[in-house]
Amino acid sequence: MSSVESNLVHAPLSMKFIGSFILLSILAGLGMGVFRVLTSLYGVELNASGLQLGLISAAQSIGILLMALPIGVLVKRLGSLKVFTIGSLVGASLFMFGSLFHNAWALVLITALVSFVMPMRFVSINTVFLTHLRRLGPSKAGWFRGSHMMGFFMMAPSLGVFFISTVGYQKSFWCVAALFLIAMMLAPLCFEAKSQTERDAQPKFKFKEILEPLQLIKSHQPLRTVCLLEILTSIATNTFGFFIVVIAIQNFAFAEHSAVMLLTVQGIVFVGSLFGLGGLAEWLGYQKFYLIGLSCVSGALFALALLKEALGLWPASALLGLGLGILHIANFMSFAKVGEATEMTKVSPILALVGPTGGLLGGVIGMVFGSSVGLQWLFLPIAIAFAGMAIYINFSQRFLTFIQSDTSHTTQQLEGSKS
Repeated sequence: MSSVESNLVHAPLSMKFIGSFILLSILAGLGMGVFRVLTSLYGVELNASGLQLGLISAAQSIGILLMALPIGVLVKRLGSLKVFTIGSLVGASLFMFGSLFHNAWALVLITALVSFVMPMRFVSINTVFLTHLRRLGPSKAGWFRGSHMMGFFMMAPSLGVFFISTVGYQKSFWCVAALFLIAMMLAPLCFEAKSQTERDAQPKFKFKEILEPLQLIKSHQPLRTVCLLEILTSIATNTFGFFIVVIAIQNFAFAEHSAVMLLTVQGIVFVGSLFGLGGLAEWLGYQKFYLIGLSCVSGALFALALLKEALGLWPASALLGLGLGILHIANFMSFAKVGEATEMTKVSPILALVGPTGGLLGGVIGMVFGSSVGLQWLFLPIAIAFAGMAIYINFSQRFLTFIQSDTSHTTQQLEGSKS
């Protein structure tokens, strides 16, 4: 296995690696962030129904959900560089193909097809990120993730609106394709290719390799809790990111550029917390850190569901960004802890799997509420779920033991923890 993907790497991280990986993460986030904004606004432009908007949102996750585990095996066997490169090429081709159509159902189809190749990029980046997370330490735990989200949340909304206003909706798909290709060209600077000898040394493929991450989830109760937290975090992130623009335009008479600014505000606070609050986890302890994050997200979602005045959307969006940033730091440190005790190529597919699961559920919630009681109410059940997790973590002694343990204790839990 190449050095960037092995669990035990102790050499200091070079500035060349750190700089190139941060830039790659920004570009990867920027490409998908612009695509998210493009699909959301394009859906409104095409007069998509509540059902179609929900399907577009859910389609962003369906392929990732199905392909995350198989792609984990590919990364293990072929290496992150080759898998990332293939995913970028196929993704760019699909965006170019998508520019040929101009109806809501075609947008659903293209979004779904793109989702099938996204794990090739996500799993590759996550594998490298989780491998180096322990060496960065808690204070910098959010740096690489923050750089991805900087592109996804802070830069993408404005860039997406700029592309649309400059070249129109359909040619904006070509711009997204270009972002994918630029990221692909940067990848060799921070991903190491597997040698032919390393690939030949791999044992013969067995189907159970694909299911090994699921066995890991089954055998490790605290990991199941972290996965549930990550699913909820993904639901909140995706429902806000996709539906808040539509809600602001339709329910609060926002102009298009003002509605997109809600994403920017949430993204600024979110990314700022990723870069600045990692050290707070060690100072407060991870249980309190989790509880603060869960309380912030729950409060923000309750506000978004019940607000009647447009002005309240701004502080609620900022509070949501703060809480999600805190939970991202805590969850990634927990995933990395399990990965150090096992294999990062098992944990990174789990991370790529649970996020889209949340995105898919968020899309389903959007479909149900959008076609019945209204999109704004979709935030209410999500808020209740976060409040429930805060109560659970406050009283769960097993999870408290896990987040306070070191890697050796994590290994013992992995061997002995069964539900």
